[in-house]
This record gives sequence, C-alpha cells and structure tokens, in this order.
Amino acid sequence: MIRFVHISDTHLGTTPNHIQYGRNTYQDAKAMVDFINHDLEFDPDFVLHTGDVLNEPDANASKLAADLFKTLRFPARYVVGNHDDRDLMRADLLGHPPTDGPLCYDFHVEDFHFIALDSRGEIDPQGFISADQLDWLGQTCRESNAQSLVILVHHLPLHLGVKWIDRDMRIMNDDAFFDVLLPHRERLRGIFFGHIHRATTGFRDGILCSASASTFMQFEMNPDDEKAQFDVNAPAGYAIVTMTHQQTTVTHQTLPRQVIKE
Repeated sequence: MIRFVHISDTHLGTTPNHIQYGRNTYQDAKAMVDFINHDLEFDPDFVLHTGDVLNEPDANASKLAADLFKTLRFPARYVVGNHDDRDLMRADLLGHPPTDGPLCYDFHVEDFHFIALDSRGEIDPQGFISADQLDWLGQTCRESNAQSLVILVHHLPLHLGVKWIDRDMRIMNDDAFFDVLLPHRERLRGIFFGHIHRATTGFRDGILCSASASTFMQFEMNPDDEKAQFDVNAPAGYAIVTMTHQQTTVTHQTLPRQVIKE
C-alpha cells in the first residue's frame, strides 16, 4: 500500500503579498504546507502538486515557490500547469536538467509506476497532449514491469457536464489519450489532475479520474454556467489518496480559511 497527499493550483505570485481574487495565495499555500508538516496524522509517501504552482511564469515566483515547498518534510512531485513555465519547473522544483520540449517524466514508488504528462495546449486554458508524448506514454506503459500504473496531468481528462469547463478546460484530444490508456486499464489505478479548482472524482471507460481542490479558491460547478465563477465561500482543499494494487480510495479534505494579512 502507498498513500500520498494531492494538492493543486496554488497560483503563487512574485511576492508573499500577492492577492488573487481576494486571497493571499502564498499564505494559503503556506497554511497547506504547515498542515502537511505538522498536523497530518500520517506520513505520506510523497506530496503531489498537479500544476499551476505559479500564477504567472516568472522567475521570482518560481524561486518563492521552490523556497516554500522545500520546507515540506516529504518528497514532492509536480506536474506543469498552464500558468507554469516548463524550464523554471525543471530547474527550481524538479531538479531536472534543462531540455527542450514537453515536461513529461516518470518515477516509481514501490511497485507503482507514476507517469507525468505535459498537457499544456496551444489555446489556453485548453489542454492537449502531443503526439510524441502519446507515443512515449504508450511505450512507457507497455514496457513497464510495475504491477500498477498511475497517470498525472494538469488538465481535465473527461467531460464534467459543466458548459464552460467542458469547452475550455479539457484535454481536447482526450479520445486519443484514452485510446493509449485503454489497453492498460487493468493496471491503471487512476488519473490525477488539477486545473478545475474543485474536488472532483469521476470515471471514463472504467478509469478513475480525480482532481484535488485548489489551495486558495474553488470554481463553481453549475451545469449551465457559460463562464468561470468562483465560489468565495468554499474552503481550501487537498486529497488523501490510498492505493493498493486492487483498489484506489480518494478522500477529499478541507482546511479552515486563513485570515489574510494585507
């Protein structure tokens, strides 16, 4: 069995005083880090951040994020979001050597093989997974000797039935994505993502798809919404993911709102 904490969409600015939609995103992210370090009642194998670490792809924001998340007592893994910069994430958060192209990589925890993809699309905020990545994903799944596979992306991999989210926030070539995954469905323990700022879990083709809430602000999820609206009363959130090779459980949790100090 493995267990990890899933967080997403911290949207850190260039200074600790950055305010986004009425929230100090740094204070909210720090509250999450402090909670994981001191109040979480178990030791996770790692912390997963599924993207939009930053609000803008800025070097100062990236350094601020790196300094904050380095204080985590547990290993952290990151997926690049549409607000992030691939090169900054490689250098500051992942410690990967500089390289061109999408930020995709894989890692193992015990006999679980995690595969992180770069779903940034050319039309923001839509997602898209390049043909080269799909080829790499298929090859990686086929060649993996791990008993279980887990996929990590930023963008939404399935339809939610919310007009603006299905139009603007999905992986737009989702059919091609699932065509690659379906031969490996029996070994897939889930797809974990962010971007939609709301704790959400669904299934497509029998494959679990689960998003963590944002650490600072959640979107409303009314089916007929034509544009993004924030639910200012919804608390910050995270998820606890527990996996065996037979099942995956996701428990969505919330944190009390922190007082903003202007």
